[in-house]
Amino acid sequence: MEESELMQKVRAGEKDAFEKWMDIYSGDIERFVIQYGCTLKQAADLAEETFRNLHSQLDSISNEESLVCTLYKKALKSLAFVQQTDAPNETIFPFEEDQELHDQIVNLEMGYKVPFILSQFHKLDDSEIVKITDTSLETVEQAITVAFRDLGDAQLKKRLEFLNKSYRRMKSSFRKEQVFAKPQQEIRTTGKLKQTISKKAMISWIAGIIVLLSLVIIPIVTGEEYKKTSAEKYVERLKESFEQEIGGRYSELGLIESTEEDKLDYNYIWYGNQARADFESMIKRYEGVIDKTGTLNKKKIEDEYGKIINKLELPSEMANRLVKKPLANDKAKSGEFMKGYLEKYDVLQQAYFMTFIKHEQITADAIANESFAADKFIQKKDTYPEDLQQALDGMIKQNIYPTFIKGFGTLAPSYGKNDFSAKIRSSIHEDFGGFFTLLESAPFVSYPGLAHSLEDSVAFLLDMEKTLLSTTINDEKTNMLSWTYNELFYVIVGAAELDRIFGDDGKVKTEFREGWERIASAGEGSPAAYIMQMIISEMDATDWTESKSLNRLGIYDVHQALELAKAGKLESFSISGIMQTETGMEIVTLPNPSFENVVQETYYSFSLYHDLSKLKGVSPLVIIGVYFYANEQKDPETMWHLYSKTKNVVKLEEFVDEWSQFDIDLYSFDSLRFDGSEETAGSIGFQRGNTLSVSTQMALNEDFVWEIEQIILSPMFFE
Repeated sequence: MEESELMQKVRAGEKDAFEKWMDIYSGDIERFVIQYGCTLKQAADLAEETFRNLHSQLDSISNEESLVCTLYKKALKSLAFVQQTDAPNETIFPFEEDQELHDQIVNLEMGYKVPFILSQFHKLDDSEIVKITDTSLETVEQAITVAFRDLGDAQLKKRLEFLNKSYRRMKSSFRKEQVFAKPQQEIRTTGKLKQTISKKAMISWIAGIIVLLSLVIIPIVTGEEYKKTSAEKYVERLKESFEQEIGGRYSELGLIESTEEDKLDYNYIWYGNQARADFESMIKRYEGVIDKTGTLNKKKIEDEYGKIINKLELPSEMANRLVKKPLANDKAKSGEFMKGYLEKYDVLQQAYFMTFIKHEQITADAIANESFAADKFIQKKDTYPEDLQQALDGMIKQNIYPTFIKGFGTLAPSYGKNDFSAKIRSSIHEDFGGFFTLLESAPFVSYPGLAHSLEDSVAFLLDMEKTLLSTTINDEKTNMLSWTYNELFYVIVGAAELDRIFGDDGKVKTEFREGWERIASAGEGSPAAYIMQMIISEMDATDWTESKSLNRLGIYDVHQALELAKAGKLESFSISGIMQTETGMEIVTLPNPSFENVVQETYYSFSLYHDLSKLKGVSPLVIIGVYFYANEQKDPETMWHLYSKTKNVVKLEEFVDEWSQFDIDLYSFDSLRFDGSEETAGSIGFQRGNTLSVSTQMALNEDFVWEIEQIILSPMFFE
């Protein structure tokens, strides 16, 4: 991997770059010295001396050498000359368990201790530890294995995890300015380097060398059998590492990982599920390789393992990475980031929502009388059950907060709109701002009317539109953004409740005129502006009392305009011609070229892959039009996919085998109408003259797609 620009500047001796580099690694070196067994005071002095030595010798370090490995190597070399006090070990942790494990590690043989510390607390791989200790790969592997054995404890993994957190909470005493000061002449026993090697240190060093030499000899003795044992132990260490990785993140989230048995339960948590499945598959595969060959390609495994661990990255970790290295000028990488960030956010939001459901009585009390204050709810968390306390602590770290959704009368975990979210938004390409609008401000509609002010709602709409016009992400979150955009526009123009936009004088209220004009001025290429200009033009002609386009406007029309705009064909858009009455009935009079065009475009979009998301928000009248058009195209498979999967018990193969084309001209009828007063179900009416057939039943599924429950071709169809 090529070195970063910072590392290149460090090698070139640039002081500012070296100081930044020290900011990154000074804490690691201090902790390494403490873990080795030095006092807190010694740790700061020795860390300063280590960086001072490295800085003075930068010219002698080749480009092939790792600066990080060289840094640890110099620290390790300096430790051989440190006079450690004979007093009892310094108490540095408030928790007895941490102090006890720390003392155990300090008292390990040096040959075991150093590789173990570098592996477990500094996450260096075996090849890096080999460079630091000047030993072999087998020696390092054996040393870590022996250290685990000597520290043998059923709870060792968890204890190491807690101890590592305690190490990282320690206050640093490192003084950056001292690195560039003149070298000190000596370090006394209180903590400074000693120029002569003490007798005790010499004995310890020699003992360590003997241990290392003995370890080097082992592979020679055991041969192929040792290699196989080493590979098996390596796999065991990978298992321990993975459990630490996923366990640490679940601890950070304040959640408990679900088991296989939990899959049958509604509160299954999906976070880490795929990573665990991939890891277990990888381990099983490589255990098979060991059985066959007795060896492993560890470099290949480490690369594969690293990719699996990347899947465990939390939204908070992704956000911190983004803020450190913004993608505001990189649209492609911004899209990749948003896709992963939104997927993980959705999984965690669902998990926290299930925690709220589990403690339904507590959340119900919190929103009594529809009054709720998130800060007060969080302040009282010490009175809640432990799992809810931990969940609240974890969700806040992910910028998720308990929020009362008035329109739904429920408490939900929602994305926080704060300085942190503003930093993330500013670090991503501006075209993706609509996703953050969706996260921060939902819900947008609270029937009747808008959940926010008209002014804010217009701003939200245009922000979402900008994202939808530019994004190539095609997933559930994008579909949700599209549906929200369609619904918000539909409510802003009052199409759902026409009486809400008119004043007592029968004219559109001033505030709505102003809001509509803001949308109409959004610019060329804006589907919302294109539709709004049509409505305003007709309103102007009637002194703001009527617009035929508004009367005919459906949610699907907004979606259709958006799709045409993305394809660069917005000028071909026209209102589909479906009128909505005050009672909620949808009517289309026939013949109607606009409606026919919508039906055909919907058919070709849906029939390609039979993706039901293409039908989200589509009028039932368009759905039934697609059904008849598929019949004309001799496409029974598409017809089958339009049926309700819960009501249609006939398998696709049977339907296709038994299908025969019927000869019906849908557009010979005078009108089609849909009575959707029940909101989730209704009937399609086919009218010719004074005869009306209502034999077709429709139902709205959980994905907001209208499906055919039943269709009976009455005699009037064939007249």
